[in-house]
Amino acid sequence: MRVASFQFIQRNLNNISGRTSEANQQLAQMSSGKRVEYASDDPVSANGILNYKQELRKLDQYQNNINLAENRLRREEWALGSAENITQQVKEIMLGANNPAMTQQERDAYGVELQNRIDELLDLANTQDEFGQYIFGGFQTDTAPFTRQSDGSVVYSGDSGQRDMAVGDNVKVGLNHDGELVFGGVPNPRGDFTVRYDLVDNDRSDHLRVERAHIDDKAAFTDAHPYTLSFADGATPGELEVTITDKDGNVSAPVVYQPGTPLTVDGVEITVKGEAAAGDEVTLSSAVSDGTGQDLRDVFEVLNRAKDWLASDGHNPTGQSELIDVLDELDAMAGHFTRVRADTGNRMQRLDNQKLTHEDMSLTLEKLRGGMEDLDYAKATGEFSQTMVALQATQSMFGKVQNMSLFNYI
Repeated sequence: MRVASFQFIQRNLNNISGRTSEANQQLAQMSSGKRVEYASDDPVSANGILNYKQELRKLDQYQNNINLAENRLRREEWALGSAENITQQVKEIMLGANNPAMTQQERDAYGVELQNRIDELLDLANTQDEFGQYIFGGFQTDTAPFTRQSDGSVVYSGDSGQRDMAVGDNVKVGLNHDGELVFGGVPNPRGDFTVRYDLVDNDRSDHLRVERAHIDDKAAFTDAHPYTLSFADGATPGELEVTITDKDGNVSAPVVYQPGTPLTVDGVEITVKGEAAAGDEVTLSSAVSDGTGQDLRDVFEVLNRAKDWLASDGHNPTGQSELIDVLDELDAMAGHFTRVRADTGNRMQRLDNQKLTHEDMSLTLEKLRGGMEDLDYAKATGEFSQTMVALQATQSMFGKVQNMSLFNYI
């Protein structure tokens, strides 16, 4: 009779089967490089791995969003930098054309050059991104936001919308500055009013100019502009007096003109400098009729004013005062583009910081995921060797014992 019983055989078969299954699982893990392939391998770890992978996928999406935002803002920064350069070139054109000895042909050449710069700026205002969307149109990205009219003026048809991109949990970055702000938001260097000159044609050592005209007392402001400043001979020889007439014909009491001393009317403070002459008139009109904010300039209006100056006799007192205003407006334009460009740069810096934060977090999460999911090959190789030794020993012993009977002991 045999020594081995049915239970002994079954127990050894189960042992061999378990060892074989364990060896197969270890081989599969070494092949895939994963310690946990299925939730049944380690339910607790599997749940943690799932959470880490979801966080990593979310970070990847944020990184993709950051790349898209960087491309859009980089395009805007380029356009704004180019606009700065064009503004400086226009200023050089104006200064170059301010030469009384220049021939009309030379002056016309400057006019052609100025028109080219205006065309270039219009092209920049209609800059598109890599997807063909207009970056300065606000939410209206499918059609060109700026169009030139028959009279040479430029009209904005976009809106003031700002598109945002999610680049982190509860973190959004603006993708654009709207065209109304960028090309229509230049602060008026004179304050709240547009100034026009009608000056006597004589020789002057210092050109008359309005340095500043702003609404100082909003409660007293009556919206009675345009105001006309009229200069006349005073009661004392050598003195000039100035009066201010509002739109209804009301005339202020005359005061002695003292360059740099503010004049006031209806809550408006006006500072005039330079040499005046009897018969000079200066008109102030405002786009801010209710006194609630500073008058803003449209860059194309400024450039068209420069174009008009080139087409006129700009070397008389009126033209020279107009030129001073144009040059100051060009400086304001350049400063405005610089400020918007700086804000774009700040947004790009924020994206860089957010990218670094995500990269650090990704490394941390990947390390934690790997600690749960990835296989330690050195450890796994040792365990597999031990399993194979145990399996082979079990198979060998079972093979020997299975064939033993009492005759082996006779």
